[in-house]
Amino acid sequence: MDETMPAISLNERLVAEILSSGPIRFDAFMEAALFDADLGYYASGKAKIGREGDFFTSVSVGALYGRLLAFQIQEVFQRLACTSDFTIIEQGGNDGRLACDILDALRSDHPAVYQQVRYLLIEPFDHLKSAQRHQLAGHGSTVRWASDLASCEAIDGVYFSNEYVDALPIRLFVKSEGVWLERHVACESGELVFVDVPTDEVVDLPDAPDGYLAEFRPMADEWLRDVCRCVRRGAVIVADYGFPRELLYAPWRTGGTLSCYANHRRDDAPLESPGSKDITAHVDFTALAMVARAQGFQTLGFADQCHFLTGIFQSMSKSASERDGILSARERQAFLTLTHPEMMGTQFKFLTISRGFSVETPLSGYRYSTGTLTPQPPVLSALGAVDR
Repeated sequence: MDETMPAISLNERLVAEILSSGPIRFDAFMEAALFDADLGYYASGKAKIGREGDFFTSVSVGALYGRLLAFQIQEVFQRLACTSDFTIIEQGGNDGRLACDILDALRSDHPAVYQQVRYLLIEPFDHLKSAQRHQLAGHGSTVRWASDLASCEAIDGVYFSNEYVDALPIRLFVKSEGVWLERHVACESGELVFVDVPTDEVVDLPDAPDGYLAEFRPMADEWLRDVCRCVRRGAVIVADYGFPRELLYAPWRTGGTLSCYANHRRDDAPLESPGSKDITAHVDFTALAMVARAQGFQTLGFADQCHFLTGIFQSMSKSASERDGILSARERQAFLTLTHPEMMGTQFKFLTISRGFSVETPLSGYRYSTGTLTPQPPVLSALGAVDR
C-alpha cells in the first residue's frame, strides 16, 4: 500500500460496506464506531477523559472517589471473611487511575485488605494496558490483567465497573403508525443516514406514542451473566448513568437518551464522524437487576451517587473518629462536586448485587438509599432470529 495515500476513514469504510451489503442495525454501527480495532473511538486510543479530553467522569474529580470506593470494598472484605485471596475485578478501567486510587487508599487506610488483595483489570486494548501498567507500577504483583471475562477464574471479592455499561451497543426502535420499526444505518448520496425497517421483534411499551424512540441493550444481559459467572462469593458494583425501567421508558421520554460527546460538547448526531467521539445511552438498571436475580444474585441496593457516597463518607468518618479532619480542603471540594444534585450527585447511579455473604445490614453506600428496582417483564422479545 502506498504510504503517501491518506488512510481510509471509518465513515468511508462503513459507507462502502453498506453500499455493498445493505443497511446495518444501529448496534452494529455503534460497535464499529466505538470498538473497531483500528478506527474505533475507544479501541484506537482516541478517547480522552478529563479536562483536556471529551468528557469528565467521577474519577476526573480526584482521588477521593477511589478512597470512598475503597472503604466500601473493605466492608465487602469483612463480610466475606476471606482467609486467602480477595480479588477486585475492574472492567473499563481506562488508564488505570481509578485502580491506583483504590489501591493507594487500601494500602494507607485498610492495610489488612491490601495485604490480601489481588487487583485484576479486564482490558482488551494494548494501548490502555500499557497506560495502566505505567500508572500502577507502584503496586507491583498486586495487579494482574486479563483480556476478557471468559478467561477469569471465579473469585471471592468485588467486581466493579465505572461508566462501562453505557458504552455497550444499543438497538433502536421507533414507533410509527402504531407499529414498531427498527432503526438501521443506510447510505444516501454518499452520506450515512437512518432508515426504519419492519422487525420481527416485539416491543412491549404500550403507552408509547407514535414517534417514540426506544433503546435496548441486549448485550448488557450477556455481559452481566459473564460477570456473575466470575463472582463465586462477593459483590458486583455497577456505577453508571441510567434509570429504573419505569423512568427510562416513561411516556414523556420520547427521544430516548442517545448522546455523543467530544471536546466536552454534547451532540445528537451519532452518524457524523464515526470513530471520533463517544456514543452513549443510559442504562436500564431494572434489566440488570432481573438478570442478576436469574443468576442467583440478590440486589443489595440501588442509589444515586449523592446518597451512595454520602453513606460511605458517614461510615468512614465514624471509623476514623480519632483523626482530625478526615478530608482535606481539596477533598471537601471534590466531595461536593461528586455529590451535589446539580453536578454529579444525581447523574450517576450505583447498583450492587451479591452472592454468598450476609446482607442483614446494608452496605454503607445504601444506608440512605431510597431507590428501588421493581421486577418487570421484558420489553423486547424475539419472534424470530434477526441477524445484524
